[in-house]
Amino acid sequence: MYGKTRTVKEKEKEVYLSNDKQIWEQHIKPLVTKKIIEEHKQNPIGKHSCSLQMVLNYLRRNHEEVIRKDFIIEAIPYKEWVLGQRIMNKGEYIIFWDERYGSLDAAEHGLFLKRLNKYGVL
Repeated sequence: MYGKTRTVKEKEKEVYLSNDKQIWEQHIKPLVTKKIIEEHKQNPIGKHSCSLQMVLNYLRRNHEEVIRKDFIIEAIPYKEWVLGQRIMNKGEYIIFWDERYGSLDAAEHGLFLKRLNKYGVL
């Protein structure tokens, strides 16, 4: 046989990623509208519309690979939040000091926009 032989796990991951992309393109991405983004900006933490909750569930899902996962860091307790990104599985991460927020709500919305940008909708 020519080329690299793929393992069962590699094949399963390929199928999973293909299905995940299809779910994003067909079901989640069409829900991302200016109205949904504004709804999140006004209320990033708490009860959301069904459409916004579906988008958030997709973006926050636990089965996403941990590497390159974005998250919020409380830089100064109750005063300042920044965004970070895990770069390795062993707890290594980078902090985006230029992305500072004066409230947790603002940081949550900043993270939401960053994740949407990662998926190419902004």
